[in-house]
Amino acid sequence: MNSGKLLQFFALTGLTISSFFIPTASPAYADLTTSSLPDGGENPLENRFDRLTRGINLSHWFAQSETYNPFHMEHFISDEDLDLLAGLGFQHVRLPVDPALLLDQSDPESLNGEYLGYLDSALDRILERDLGVIVDLQANNEFKASLARDDEFVDTFTQFSGALAQHLSPRDPDLVFLEVLNEPSFNFFAPVEVDPVKRWDWVQGEILGAFRAGAPEHTAIATGYDWSGIDGLRQLTPVADPNVVYNFHFYEPMTFTHQGVDWLDPHFELIWDLPYPYNPVECDAVILRMSDEDLRHIAQSYCDQQWNADKIKDRIGLAAAWATEHNVRLTANEFGVYRNFVKEEDRVSWIYDVRTALEEYDIGWAMWDYTGGFGLFDKVDEERILNQSMVEALGLSMVDRVVETTDPEETEEVAILDPIVISPVESEETEETEEIEETEEVAILDPIVISPVESEETEEIDHLFKPIAMPPVETEKMEPDAIRTPEVIPPVVTDEPKRPRKIPEPSAIAGLVLFGVAGLGVKRRYCHG
Repeated sequence: MNSGKLLQFFALTGLTISSFFIPTASPAYADLTTSSLPDGGENPLENRFDRLTRGINLSHWFAQSETYNPFHMEHFISDEDLDLLAGLGFQHVRLPVDPALLLDQSDPESLNGEYLGYLDSALDRILERDLGVIVDLQANNEFKASLARDDEFVDTFTQFSGALAQHLSPRDPDLVFLEVLNEPSFNFFAPVEVDPVKRWDWVQGEILGAFRAGAPEHTAIATGYDWSGIDGLRQLTPVADPNVVYNFHFYEPMTFTHQGVDWLDPHFELIWDLPYPYNPVECDAVILRMSDEDLRHIAQSYCDQQWNADKIKDRIGLAAAWATEHNVRLTANEFGVYRNFVKEEDRVSWIYDVRTALEEYDIGWAMWDYTGGFGLFDKVDEERILNQSMVEALGLSMVDRVVETTDPEETEEVAILDPIVISPVESEETEETEEIEETEEVAILDPIVISPVESEETEEIDHLFKPIAMPPVETEKMEPDAIRTPEVIPPVVTDEPKRPRKIPEPSAIAGLVLFGVAGLGVKRRYCHG
């Protein structure tokens, strides 16, 4: 590798402060408070926010899966899984849902009945165990690109979001939460002449307005424009709706949390065993074993930053300060470490330090994820093993009984029922994303529960680095549907010269840039949130 391709680190800084609107409502930002509503009533968040503590992501069920056949939809997460989560002391789960399963683009207010039935059944089973649930719209990259570029699709997606909110509105608003979109990534998908902050503010305002119209009592969860990173969050001006919680994702430093992954820049595949917290002896040992000069620079840059609990706390403190300034509630509903190429004790230390920092700042949290490559479970051959060290790092209580998570074996007859799911977004601007399989060979410490799993799942890391090498395309702006005329704020066109798309900041889940120096020359390759 030549030095021109060196992966360097840098921290992105904010460019502009955005405006945030809800359709049909006048924006009002002054004296926003979480304790009361505009009419003087008590804000329900005061009583329900505890539900957003101690959570976990149920990935690869309603999103990021290779197949959505009846067997998968009914059995991927079993009753025994949910019993285990409740027994461990989790307060809620985050349920990523790919909108492509439910949306008919020609009739966005009519939801797909088959998959809606599976979703309702899943929610019933979750709520029966007194677990809260975040219904997270985990859109693929084609959806995100269309939202960033196509006003007509924004209207379509807004109508769909309102219909879904209305369908969910009879459910207990103290237990069911509506998340606008997983990691918008508008700093990648928006055309270069459009301010991505303002574009996302408008789109998010449209969706929040549809949520509020469809489910007036339910709490919504909003986020920043750049893969839900901390720096993007700090550019948001909260909406004039105190029943909204703001969210960020935390995977810093990426060099540590994603070492060994094969869906980012190739450098990541060749880095493993970097220590956390900083340890000079271990750092030197890793660097000395590297023969490639670029890799040595990357590893040295990480080690020079000397990441530890205090550094993590300081970084999360920036988000907490923003929430304090605006008097809003905050959650971090994704954080985690890819387990295959990191020492177990280091992964556990990072999880513990992040979780305790979040709790110290009174920030809700949900770990990524349950059974995937970042999971609470380790997968070895055909067995699923609950990781006791991870449970303890999350401050949870080990269950004193074996919980079966066995799914019946899928039969050939069932597999025939597999529906074909086609993404509803038709766009010439999108490219096929790579499908990446995670290797699951890990050394397991202190196994507690051993139980068979359904089958080997392909780990499409939807929630991670969804870079598509998609050049910005100028598209003709289309007027919203005449039948529905929300107060639309058009994308802002600036006089600034065209600029290269910026890779997301370090706190983002998907295309995060590593924390350090300037000049990142990495091309993001998206996988599939």
